[in-house]
Order: sequence, then C-alpha cells, then structure tokens
Amino acid sequence: MFKKFLILTFKGIRYRTLRSWLTILGIVIGIMLVVIIFALSGGIQKAVRDTLQMFGSDLVVIFPGKETNPLVGFLGGQKFREKDLMALENIEGIDFVIPMDVAMMNVEFKGEKKSVMIHAAPWKRYSEVLESSQGVNLAQGRWPLSDQVNETVLGYLTAKSLFKKNVWPGDEIIIKSKRMKVVGTITEIGSQMDDNVIFVSLEIFRNLTGNRGGTGTALVKLKSGADINLVTRQIKFQLGKQEVVRDFSVLTPEKADKLVGNVLSIVELVLIIIAFISLIVGAVGIMNTMYTSVLERTRQIGVMKAIGATYDNILSLFLIESGMIGLFGGLLGILLGLLSAYGIGAVVARMGIRGIFSWSAVDYYGLFAVLLITFITGVIAGILPARQAAKMEPAQALRYE
Repeated sequence: MFKKFLILTFKGIRYRTLRSWLTILGIVIGIMLVVIIFALSGGIQKAVRDTLQMFGSDLVVIFPGKETNPLVGFLGGQKFREKDLMALENIEGIDFVIPMDVAMMNVEFKGEKKSVMIHAAPWKRYSEVLESSQGVNLAQGRWPLSDQVNETVLGYLTAKSLFKKNVWPGDEIIIKSKRMKVVGTITEIGSQMDDNVIFVSLEIFRNLTGNRGGTGTALVKLKSGADINLVTRQIKFQLGKQEVVRDFSVLTPEKADKLVGNVLSIVELVLIIIAFISLIVGAVGIMNTMYTSVLERTRQIGVMKAIGATYDNILSLFLIESGMIGLFGGLLGILLGLLSAYGIGAVVARMGIRGIFSWSAVDYYGLFAVLLITFITGVIAGILPARQAAKMEPAQALRYE
C-alpha cells in the first residue's frame, strides 16, 4: 500500500512540476544557507586559530576602534601618538613596543604597476618578532640594516606571482615614485593577506605617505613569564589617559579567538532564524499547493472513495505527498549547500587559506536531522488539506466540475 501511495505521490508532483518546484524552492534557500555556514564554521575557526598561533602567546596587538568593530578605527584613519605607545615600555612585563602602520600603495616593477599592501615597522625589533614569535624567516637575502635606507623585503607571493616576472633580491621596485632596493624575501606564511605584502621601515613609510603625525597600530612584546591579562589591563589603563584615540582595543590571541567564535555564533544564529522563516514560508507554500491539489483532484478522490479508499487512505496519500515535497526541499538544500561550501573552500584554498572545508568534518547526523525536520514540516503543512480531501463525500466529489 505504501509503495502505491509513493507512486501516486510522484505522479502528482510530476503533474504539477512548476508549482511543486516553486514550493520546494522556498525551503531550499534557507536550508542551503544553514548548511553552508555549518559546513564552513569549523574550518573558519581552525584557520583563525592557526593564524592567531603565529602571533605567539607573548604578543599583544593594539589598534584603534572597538573590538567588535575594528574596521571603524582603521577606515576612520585614527592614529595613536607614537610617544603614547612607546611610554607603554615602562609597564612591568613589557619587553618592547613596535609601532606599526599599513596602507595600500601603487608599486611598479619593470613597467608593471600593482596596488600592494605596505606593512611598516622599525626593522630591528620587527624582524626579531617575525623570526622569534611568528616563525617567519627569510627565504632569500637579508633584513635591511637601517631604517633610513631605501630597502624593502617582499612577501612570498609578492616576489613570486604578483608581477609577470619574479622579483629577486637586488632588483629595484618603485613605491609611489621612490626607488626601493629589494634585499630579501620571506618564506610562505600560508595566507594571501600575509604573503602578498611589502615590508618597509616606519621611517620610509612616513616619507612615502607624508603623514608623520601618528601610528595606526602597535605590537607589544611581553617578557618571559609575564601575566598577559595583567599587562593587558595596565595597557588599557595607561592608554586611557591619552585623548587622541578615545576608542581602542588591546587584543590578545585568546581574546581574538573568542571574538571570532562569538561572531560565528551570531552568524549561525541569524542563519538559523532565516532557515526557520524559510521553513514557515515553505510550509505555507506547501499548504497552498496541497489545497490546490485537492481541488484539482476532487473527481479522482471521488473515484478512489467509490472503489473502496478509506478516510485513512486519502489522508495518508496527501500527507505523504506534502512530506515528500518538504523532504525534496531539504535534500536539495543540503546538496546545494555542501556543493557551495566545497566551492567556497576551493576558492579560498587558492587564495592560500586551506582547510576551510573538509568532507570528513561534515556533521552527517546533523544533515539527517535537517532532512527529518523538513519532512515533518511538510507533513504538518499538509494536515489541513489532507483532512479536507479525506472528508469528501464520494457522490459530491464525482459531481465536482
């Protein structure tokens, strides 16, 4: 009997192909969004943690703006006074402070021009931190010997693939009309953001930008054994005395990891709400489709009842049909979501961020639960139309035009 019901269900859906697929689409969109974020969230968190580990447990980053929205500080062009940052070296537990800045600049190499992110910091201490705390070493050449000389070090991708020709130590590049000698290249870090950069001294950076009024960010190196939480509180207290940058953040690797986790949790919650709304919209669509189906098949229902179909038979037929519509929507949403997540992972991997998506990390039990929910949603949405069909009198149904 169940097999016959399934055959009739598939015939009914095939008969109303366009209407059925439009109904299914409402469920597909919400489920696809949820599957994408759930499939990628673990990989994103892992990638962020791996990146944060490069900073080491003895480094603290200071930047303008609130922790929840750091881009406001950067885009707003807020700058710390260097003397306010350097005064932090008087705090017990701090080894030294590295003022830093970044900017996008036009770079030319053998007639080819590109926009490149320029990282600036005092050479001696910054190269020490890169090697000792972040595990970044030179692949070729050397570090510049002085902050005053026009020398630069290139990121891995900048040297290997940014321009048509590879850039080698000893070559010259032009940054905003200033000739700079390339003296070294660093090893591959693993992310495009970090590998596709150019390093210059803070002194040269200020000459290039003409802005000598302040510093965008700072990297704080702690002494061995220092209490990072205590030092962080002291930094906030000390910087709170200055009035140039009122909103600033002091970020530790642990806090950054927690912040990313909170953001992803909010995104997941929003997508769950979207999926819930999509299920409601889909359920309304299924109910509307089933009511229309009941009207279109009134004579068929009359024939079925006339030859012996019971109330339960008719009820089961329409509930199975509505449930299958929900199930198809969930199944298609899961497939499209997984394929989209795989595509996003492949694109991001080409950019140097690997491991965002993994088939082994997919929660298949969770996907089965999603399918079950969409099927149940379809069944619930079909209850009223199914009851209407099951209550029809055979004589009235056969006379229906």
